[in-house]
Amino acid sequence: MIAGSGAGGLAAAITAKLSGLKPLLIEKTPLIGGSSVLSGGILWMPCNPLLAREGVDDTREAALTYLSQFVKEGDPASTPARREAFVDSVAPFVAMMEGEGMRYERCPGYADYYDHLPGGHSASRSLQAALYNTNRLGSWKAKLRVPNVPLPIRTSEGAQLMRVGITLDGKMMAAKVAARFVAAKLTGRTIYGSGGALQGRMLEIALRLGIDIWTDAGLVGFDMRDGAVVGAHLIHEGRDRMVAAPRGIVVTAGGFARNLDMRRQHMPAPVSTDWTKANPGDTGDAIEAMMAAGAALGWMDDAWWVMTFVAGDETFQIVPELIKPHGFMVAADGKRFVNEARSYMEVGRACYARNRESKAIPAWLIMDSRHRKRYLFGFQPPGKIPDKWVEAGWVRKDDTIEGLARQCGIDPAGLAATVARFNGFCRAGIDEDFQRGDNAYARYWSDPTCKPNGSLGSVAEPPFWAVPLVPGDVGTCGGAITDKHARVLRADGSVIDGLYAAGNCAAPLAGPHYVGAGLSIGASSVFGYRAVRHAAGH
Repeated sequence: MIAGSGAGGLAAAITAKLSGLKPLLIEKTPLIGGSSVLSGGILWMPCNPLLAREGVDDTREAALTYLSQFVKEGDPASTPARREAFVDSVAPFVAMMEGEGMRYERCPGYADYYDHLPGGHSASRSLQAALYNTNRLGSWKAKLRVPNVPLPIRTSEGAQLMRVGITLDGKMMAAKVAARFVAAKLTGRTIYGSGGALQGRMLEIALRLGIDIWTDAGLVGFDMRDGAVVGAHLIHEGRDRMVAAPRGIVVTAGGFARNLDMRRQHMPAPVSTDWTKANPGDTGDAIEAMMAAGAALGWMDDAWWVMTFVAGDETFQIVPELIKPHGFMVAADGKRFVNEARSYMEVGRACYARNRESKAIPAWLIMDSRHRKRYLFGFQPPGKIPDKWVEAGWVRKDDTIEGLARQCGIDPAGLAATVARFNGFCRAGIDEDFQRGDNAYARYWSDPTCKPNGSLGSVAEPPFWAVPLVPGDVGTCGGAITDKHARVLRADGSVIDGLYAAGNCAAPLAGPHYVGAGLSIGASSVFGYRAVRHAAGH
């Protein structure tokens, strides 16, 4: 049995069927896709077959060197054996999925987030699914959760689209996406990219293979015999059910982003369930069930942080906007505290760390008029900020830096000093404080027309804008400690027979770091695959 219908769950179910087993996939909510369908749908896959086909070099040694730099020695969630198992299983997993009709594409240029470190890759180890017509699902189309961005656009096209206000290729990409959308409407198709494409195509494969899928089926607990898991207690369509699982249970049921009590128990303050983009079923039930079975837990105080702008009932995750020139982020003292162009998880962690010293939640993104004229912000086109955002005070605007600081409760002298120092860095093209713009990942999202550093542009032309940002997330990342086969472990390192975990309910592969686009979905998929292969005796 597999619990959870995100990428890891569907990967596990497909692997089980192809291994000669009779899998049952259960999903707690009425809709399929988990948080994976709401994401960019990217899989970080070092040494994947598409790299080799296109003549792009990558090696096992480089990938393992890269991963080894993000965890402390002795971290039980990221042992050398577990990292090796992940890297070594990428190629057979991708081959299996492609053999069943999965259409992966490379994301050229989408560099590892720390490509400047030993073993880092600047040409992209990340894969995505090809655009997908959800009409192929037939009656199951209504069972696929609608993505956060229900448009026919690949995640890898986002950087080019973000240049719509400054370059010809950006305008061409916008026109291409618009043409796809119109063509789909005229032909009655619903075309998704990103997480919708990934989960839609995986669901199609699962249905074609005849995999049994139950929705409205939540995991409550496990049937244990002699310390081993042999079945599960479910609530299915409102009724209690016991289901036998002689080959074990693979839990891929997500984290606890929507559980306020668990967040308060495990995570740094302030916490909120309003800042997350995780799916509504991400309430930690599966983690609690594994705890009750004796599972050891790791990294429960962390999440896949993404700085987030809250505008009333709407939330917008702010990533490329932080990397673009003519803006920077500060705490209430007016000082910068992080390289805004690093991994979004690192930025969120830095926000919490700074908040322990002086107020940094919310942090403030400070921009000048050029940032607003040239770049998208929160899905708003260049040059556009809704009047209601300003009228409600969600966004602040002023003709002077000092006036802007006073509106936001930022120390005016501190902000003025930061502006002067930052603008000096922009003239030289070198960020002496945080090295912003120093790697391929930063350049991927930067402005190629801004010289000499595409991520550094002065904040000098009024009016000036300020946006409060909080550390939101796309899900929590703490959970059960697992071994190289994704078997759940007790605190003493012993195995809980019959219990496997992958995805956001398992402790992360690289500790508190997001090392490249699609790390969470890539690891979830590979360890879902490995779990079933082990359960099937391979």
